[in-house]
Amino acid sequence: MTRMRIHLPAGRRGYALLSVTLFILVVLAAGSSFFALSSGETRQALYRQLSHEAFYLADGAIERARAKFIEDRAWRAGWGGVAAGRGTYDLTVADTVFIGHADCVRLVATGHVHNAHRRIEVIARVPPTALGLTALIMGDAYVNGNLCLEGSAHINGVIAGENHIQCDGSHTMGFTITPPAIFTDPVHFPDATYYYVKGTRVGGVYQARIFDAAMTDITALLGDNLASVTSYHVASATFTFSFDTAARIAHYFDDATGIFRRAAGDASVVVNFGEEPLYNPSLAVSAVVFDGSSGSTVHATIVNSRFIGAADSQRVDTNFWKGAIATVKQVTFEPYGGIAMITGDFQKQGGSQVRMGTPAWPAMVYVTKDVEAINSNFELYGSIICLGDWYNAGGPNITFDGGYIPNLPAYLYDDWQSGVTGTLKILRWRETTAAL
Repeated sequence: MTRMRIHLPAGRRGYALLSVTLFILVVLAAGSSFFALSSGETRQALYRQLSHEAFYLADGAIERARAKFIEDRAWRAGWGGVAAGRGTYDLTVADTVFIGHADCVRLVATGHVHNAHRRIEVIARVPPTALGLTALIMGDAYVNGNLCLEGSAHINGVIAGENHIQCDGSHTMGFTITPPAIFTDPVHFPDATYYYVKGTRVGGVYQARIFDAAMTDITALLGDNLASVTSYHVASATFTFSFDTAARIAHYFDDATGIFRRAAGDASVVVNFGEEPLYNPSLAVSAVVFDGSSGSTVHATIVNSRFIGAADSQRVDTNFWKGAIATVKQVTFEPYGGIAMITGDFQKQGGSQVRMGTPAWPAMVYVTKDVEAINSNFELYGSIICLGDWYNAGGPNITFDGGYIPNLPAYLYDDWQSGVTGTLKILRWRETTAAL
C-alpha cells in the first residue's frame, strides 16, 4: 500500500513550527506559574507556622508574667531576648492608670520566630491580696511550740521554730505579700450599727462616753457609762475595758439586748475603742479584755487601734498604728461582719477555750502591731493578718475558712482575692502590631 505524502508549502511548514513553539511556551509558562504558586503557598504556610509560634511565645510570656505577679505583686523587671523553642520573647511591665484604677500595669509581650513577630498588650489590675492564707505575718515568726496549721501561711520576714508547724498546713517566706489596707471609720462599715467608746474621767471616776457613727453622744440614751469595766493605768496612759465575766459580756454584747446591740435592718455591729479618748487624748490608748464562760459569744467587730498616718499605703505599716492590746481568755467570736477584731497587739491568756471564728461564722483577725502570745485551747477559723511579729507557745489550732469573705465590708470584699499572694485581673487583652 502506497502512502501519500502531503507536501506543504514552505510558508505553511513555518506556521506549524510556530504553533508548536507557542504551545510549548504556553505549557512552560503554565508550569512555571504552577510551581511559583506552589512555592509561594509553601512560603506562606511556613510563615503562618512561624507566626503562630511567635504568637504562642508572646502569650506564654503573659502567662509567665501572671505567675510572677502571684509570687510578688511588686515585680516590674520584665524580660528581654528569652530563648524559647525556635525563637525568643520580650516582655515589658509599666505602671498605668486604667478606667480609674491606679493599681494597674501594662504588659507588652512580643514573640519572635525568624522573620515572624507577634505582639500582645494586656492591661491588668494587680490589687493587694492576702486571702487564701490562714496567716499572713508581715514581720518575723517565733513558733515556740506546736502550731496546728490547716491551710497556707506566709511570713515576710524570717521564721524560728518552723519544725513546730504541724497538721496539713504549709508555709512560705522569702518574698513580700502586702495585705489590703484596713479602715476603721463608719464610712467603711455602711451596713453596721457603729459605736465609738471613748475613755474619760469624771469626778475622779474613770468611765467612758459612747457615741454613734455621727459622733452624737448617746451615753445617756443607752444608760451605761462603762464605769464598772473601765480602769486607767497612768504610767502607760492606757484605758482598759475589761469584760471579765459572762454576765458583763452578755450585758454589753448580746446582739438583741446588749448595750452595743444591733439596730434593726443592719447586718453587723462595730464597737470602736481605739480612737482618741476624751481624757489625755494625744497619748492614751485603749486595751480590751474578754474573759467570760464557754457560752460567751460576741458577734460584734471590736476595734482598739487607730491609724495615725496620712497615706493609705502607710496602713499596712505597723509604725502608723496606735493601740494597746486585746486579750482573750475565754470567749467565742462569731462576727456577723466577717472581722472579729482590728487590734493593736493581740494575745491569748490562760488555759480556757477561745474561738476566733467558728465553722458557722468564720472570722478574720487583723493585728496592726504584734501577736504577743497564743497558747493552747486557741482555735481560729478564718484568717489572721499580723503587721508586726508573731509569737506563739504550744497548742493553737489555726484553720483557713474563707466563709467570712462574703461578710466583709464591700471595699474589702471587692478587692480581696483568694490565692496565696498577689493576683492579676485582666481588664483588657488585645493583639497589636509588632513595631519592629
